[in-house]
Amino acid sequence: MLQRRLTQIIRRQLSSRPVVESNQNFPKPFKLEKGKKYKWCTCGHSEIQPMCDGSHRKSGYIPVRFTAEKTETALLCCCKNTSNPPYCDMTHFKILRGNLLKNFSSPKIATPTDKPLVAARLPSFQKLEERKTYMWCACGASKTQPFCDNSHACSSMKPLAFTPEKTKPRWLCQCKQTKDAPYCDGTHLDVEIQTAVEGQPL
Repeated sequence: MLQRRLTQIIRRQLSSRPVVESNQNFPKPFKLEKGKKYKWCTCGHSEIQPMCDGSHRKSGYIPVRFTAEKTETALLCCCKNTSNPPYCDMTHFKILRGNLLKNFSSPKIATPTDKPLVAARLPSFQKLEERKTYMWCACGASKTQPFCDNSHACSSMKPLAFTPEKTKPRWLCQCKQTKDAPYCDGTHLDVEIQTAVEGQPL
């Protein structure tokens, strides 16, 4: 009875989980040891995915506790939408497919008036590697600033590909107003940018 109640709570929590947004939500092979107890993360905020690290506290979520029936390498869910927790049931593929269809069926019409968002009012200090190509976010919508995560898909703005000539740390622009993209040129010191709302265009 208790197990059934726990399963209902977990499934109700999972039904409100956000959809898969990146390949970080794909399942992970995890080595289980027979008889050992584990706690599978349901909130999606744990830093030791797919297991719980306590990040769910005060979130309303509780981890799924389970005991491995045998020693094996199992594919555990990381998208948090599986109907068979903690194991992957390939639901992440359905979610990704749905997102793609949604994006193609109702695309945003980009216009010349599109303006980049101020991702942050300060630049990001990054160690860049020689001969490695990076994609700098130009639209300001990326969640992996200062680099692109394809959030520009429905925008007229495209990321800037660049390859450093040598390995060295550099300040990369995050206000998206630099005249020397992708590098910071100090434009963020302008009063207009320092008083801007992050995540909004100027």
